Amino acid sequence: MEIDLNKVMKKHVIIFSHGFGVKKDDIGLLSEIAESFDDITTLLFDYYDVDETNKTITTTTLSEQAAKLVKVFNDVKSQYPEAVIDIIAHSQGTIIPALVKLKGVRKSIFLAPVFDMSIERTLKRHVSDPNSHINLNGISTLRKLDGYIRFVPKEYWTERATVKPFELYNEYAKNTALFVVNAKEDNILGEVNLLELNSSIKVISLHGDHSFNNEARADLIKVVKEIIYE
Repeated sequence: MEIDLNKVMKKHVIIFSHGFGVKKDDIGLLSEIAESFDDITTLLFDYYDVDETNKTITTTTLSEQAAKLVKVFNDVKSQYPEAVIDIIAHSQGTIIPALVKLKGVRKSIFLAPVFDMSIERTLKRHVSDPNSHINLNGISTLRKLDGYIRFVPKEYWTERATVKPFELYNEYAKNTALFVVNAKEDNILGEVNLLELNSSIKVISLHGDHSFNNEARADLIKVVKEIIYE
């Protein structure tokens, strides 16, 4: 008698969580990783309000992003109650699943995660940019990225200042197998001391910039797939 593997094997879904100021593909990073899996359902979605006609991206607050992730997660659980669910997040997108404290996630892979959510760190990159306008009491306009103008409301900055990444990651690791993949040549976040990170979290360091561009991308995908399939 032949065995129907589709009935034996559980549905496997990977939910992707993109970074700050970009669309769901994370300027090609997350979409390329997703495309490397041909036997797993991959799900990318936008946290922000994207206007394709006018080429704008309006950042939502962390609370709004968290609510959207919860909805996506619950939708997957509702459609596939027995599914194996993993999460792959990049940069500030790592904050959201940790903020939500999702339960029922088998493995979480945090790529170049943010450990410092201070406003000063981000503003430093944009304050001297003539194409950016910072207004902490209104709407900030950040330079074009991937052809899109980015708008950031004051509520985002206010909420962000209260986030403590190390505490969030350590707490989140109680509910999932958490893997942190750091970029050795991170051009956005720089070098970070990880002594505050719980020892249960596995840290992997790879060569590459913040988005693991160029030749670093293939090495990253190889490691990500090893973690998922292990």
